[in-house]
Formats: sequence, structure tokens, C-alpha cells
Amino acid sequence: MSFRIEILISTMFKQDLAFLKAMFIHNNIDDFDLIIVNQTTEDKLLVSDISNIKVINSFERGSPTSRNLAIQNASKDICLMSDDDIVYKPNLKNNITEAYKNNPNAAMISFEAVDEFEKLYTNYYPEGIHNKKSLKKIYTWVITFKREVFKKNSIYFNYYFGVGSVFKGETEYVFLRNAYDKNLPMIHISQTIVMHPDESSGRQMGSDNAIFARSALRYRFHGNLSYLWVFKYVFFLLRNKYISIRDIHSKVKIGFEGVKTYKRLKSEGKINQLHGS
Repeated sequence: MSFRIEILISTMFKQDLAFLKAMFIHNNIDDFDLIIVNQTTEDKLLVSDISNIKVINSFERGSPTSRNLAIQNASKDICLMSDDDIVYKPNLKNNITEAYKNNPNAAMISFEAVDEFEKLYTNYYPEGIHNKKSLKKIYTWVITFKREVFKKNSIYFNYYFGVGSVFKGETEYVFLRNAYDKNLPMIHISQTIVMHPDESSGRQMGSDNAIFARSALRYRFHGNLSYLWVFKYVFFLLRNKYISIRDIHSKVKIGFEGVKTYKRLKSEGKINQLHGS
């Protein structure tokens, strides 16, 4: 059994393919098909004359928009989500292929990442079948999935969650919960496939953007109980010294605004409960 792997790369304002060299320094780029979505302007276009590298210049903004455009244009067996500032570990093709051979029923398989100091990017859950909690540890660039299965089930990124969107965070979790809630088999493999610099916006626990997005996400899944959760979360941030005592009032207010904004978008029919398109 063999799979063709397609890497879906989101980037901005690129005018040449030089950035790919660092990404694939440990791998043969010819082993993969690439779709590069370059969010840019008409005077800064990216062009590829390489057969396995497809470029889409997009004049829209937002990471969910970029990733959905890549998914919609994908055509190979297995998709791997990607950004332009990562470095793949050796044996990428073999590691992904073997994972799907060993888990033939899996619709999605997540792997692990390290930072530039070779430290695990997060405290991953043990290898095995995903649950709601384990999905919270998964960042975009360790997500692989069977294209046909996700396409059949209309699994896309929610346009309202992600960098450049209304709620600037929780991108991956909303995407993966779409698949989980449709009972798609999802597996985690304790194997490092990528290095990503320790600078993800999703790690900024006490930031206004994080609180705003997480409060909205909580309302999506738990309704009005999310108001109580906002208080609980803010005091969690205080106990762990992500915020100070003087920040409590403003952070609670930001959480409530996140809930209010999500409720308004939903009442206006702008948010589809499945994928927000």
C-alpha cells in the first residue's frame, strides 16, 4: 500500500520558492506534492514552474481562509498541514506512510513537534485514540488526514477562528472537533516529524486574543455555562501567574465579550455550527 502525500503550506507575500529549502533540508522535496497558498497583493505574486509544487496566490486574508483554500485544491491521498517557518525531521515520507499502513482505518493521524531547542512543543497525551482533551494539544503542522474522508464529511477550518479572523485562536481545535463530532477515527502517534519555533499565538495563555477566542469556543460547546467558565479560567490564569490581580476585571470583561460576539454572529446566521463557512 502506497500513499501520495500532499503538503498544504500557508504563507504570505512570498515572491520566490527559496523558503522551501530550509523546510526540506532533511528530506527530498520530490517525495511530496505541495500546495502553497500565498496570501499577497497583485504586485507580489509567487510563481512555480515545478511540476509537484502548485501555487495559489490569494488576495484574501486570514489563516482559516488560506487553509481551506489549500484543502479545497488538494488532490492526493494524505494531506499534511503546514506553515512556512517549520523544518521537517528526517524520514517524513516514511513516518507518515507507515503510520497509515499501521492504522488503515484512521481518518486523521497527528504527530508531534519540537521547538528550536529540541524540546517537545507541548505536553502531548499518550499515543492512541484521540479524545476531546487530547485534541487540545494538537497544533496545525502535526495534523495529517485522508483527503477523501475529510472532503466527504465537509471538514474545513472555521472562518471565524484563527489568525486574521474574529477569534484569533483555537483554530486547530475547532477544525479537529468537527471531525471528532462526526465520529471519524482519529489517532495520535508519539513520533516527532517537525520543528516549529516556540512562538505560536496559541501559547499566549493570558493574552486578550486567547481569552476572547477561548471564551467564544466554550460558548459554542457549552452554551451559557461559558459565563461561569470565564471566571474559572481567569482565576486559573491568575494562579499560574499568566495575569496579575489588577488584570482580573478586564480579562473577565474580555471573556464575556468573546461569548457575546459569538452569540451575535450565530444569531445573524454567520456561523455554521459545523465549520463556520
